[in-house]
Amino acid sequence: MKISHFVLLILSAHFLFNCEKEKKTDYTDVIEVFDNTKDAVFDTVSVPQHLRSIVKQISGINTYETGVLGKGQGRSENFENFKKLEKSASDDELVSLLNNKNKTVAVYVSVGLLNRKPELLEEIFQKFLNLTTTIHTQDGCIVGDQNPAEPLYSAYYRSLDLKNVRTDSKLRKLDSLIIFTPNSPESLLQEAFRYRVYSKNYRKRIEELAFKNHSMDAVRYLAHWHKGDYADGIQKELIAMIKNDSFLYNKKMVLSELLSFRNPENKEYILTYLKKDTPFSDDHEILKELEPNGIFPGEYPTK
Repeated sequence: MKISHFVLLILSAHFLFNCEKEKKTDYTDVIEVFDNTKDAVFDTVSVPQHLRSIVKQISGINTYETGVLGKGQGRSENFENFKKLEKSASDDELVSLLNNKNKTVAVYVSVGLLNRKPELLEEIFQKFLNLTTTIHTQDGCIVGDQNPAEPLYSAYYRSLDLKNVRTDSKLRKLDSLIIFTPNSPESLLQEAFRYRVYSKNYRKRIEELAFKNHSMDAVRYLAHWHKGDYADGIQKELIAMIKNDSFLYNKKMVLSELLSFRNPENKEYILTYLKKDTPFSDDHEILKELEPNGIFPGEYPTK
């Protein structure tokens, strides 16, 4: 962030209008989804006696909380539980908890090991990335379900000085794992393509992500760095999104990307979409690119 790649949700009725959610839902759904205890897994058989109580508490809340508070929230209970666990457990005990069946516990442990066992980061990240299960997460008002690799990536990213993000060797390795692992979350692909220019040996895999898996982040990467080499394929992907109205991303971004090719052959698709979504017809950035695409005043709707 794929944060698959991350999901917005209203936390509760108290701050219904302060937080948003990616998927539209009614008020009843909000309350139901917010109860994350329903699918909690309790696994304390192999947990040391002095850690069992805190592991049960983390498992019971069953949500990975970053410690960032949502509006109206007085404390982050599970983050506080994590800090207690981190303080009470030895390095070896934390490592053993990576195999806990409650993946919220496992993710908290992985974050706790970032400084204590940094050499394990890549192994843990790959293990999480291969999982098909998700965990409940909360970062302020942002609540959703994520692959366990997503919060671990975010925690490591946040631990870095911003000036080192582009050059950090561990983050580069994580980004490589994201690209080459099948079915990586889109939020993580977004992060992997954000700061990188990849060498030629990555090209085949990025092509696959863009044109077979239809990853918008891979398409944008190729459009930014290799536009001339992939012009036809990129335009085909963008047109398919416009024709199907299948925008997982900002609609203006997709339309602007297509307009940037200044190809009159795309005129029909652009006009059809402008007629469906008229607010873009008065957008200055959109308007200035219409004539280079063969679209002239009077051919498109205006407010």
